[in-house]
Amino acid sequence: MSARKVVTTLALTLALVSTSVAGLTSFTVVDSSNSSWVARGYSDYTVNEALGWTFSASRNFDNGVDINLSGPALPGTSVTNWSTRFAAPFGDALAPGLYEDFQRFPFQDNDRPGLSFSSTGRLDNQAAGDFEILEVTYGTGGEVLSFAADFIHYGETNPNNWAIVEVRYNAVPEPGMLTLLSGGALLLLRRRTVTG
Repeated sequence: MSARKVVTTLALTLALVSTSVAGLTSFTVVDSSNSSWVARGYSDYTVNEALGWTFSASRNFDNGVDINLSGPALPGTSVTNWSTRFAAPFGDALAPGLYEDFQRFPFQDNDRPGLSFSSTGRLDNQAAGDFEILEVTYGTGGEVLSFAADFIHYGETNPNNWAIVEVRYNAVPEPGMLTLLSGGALLLLRRRTVTG
């Protein structure tokens, strides 16, 4: 049975109290199959600024968000850069919510979300999956101020080539948690930022 067919979602919405904690910037491969070309079978892999990684966020031509990061390879790994590119259907600005059945950015159909996921020297020709934008804020000039997203990526649209990833850029700390359960079921527990 494909991982796509055993996805279970449980959403918890909590009102967040304002905090003085600095925004979280990190990139995590929660888990991935050994056949994931981009995620390389990594699990519990996290990089952040404290480990010498540099993060940048920008808008892309499709009104979406690009997060690029680079830094020293962690012990036992070979990756020195990661890139994610997100886009909403119809060229709309990304907003918090679930975006299902994406195609590889920038080749997605106009009515489909797009996502591109790459690592040092690796990018799939085709991709499928779902992503959830947990947080995104823009400045007065349209620049990306904060961003948080979780996604499941199927390289070459094959559900056996999966990766579960969390991306954070100046985000409210711990906006979401993904847990891979035995048997490959995916349980998503979410805490969303609620603004009034």
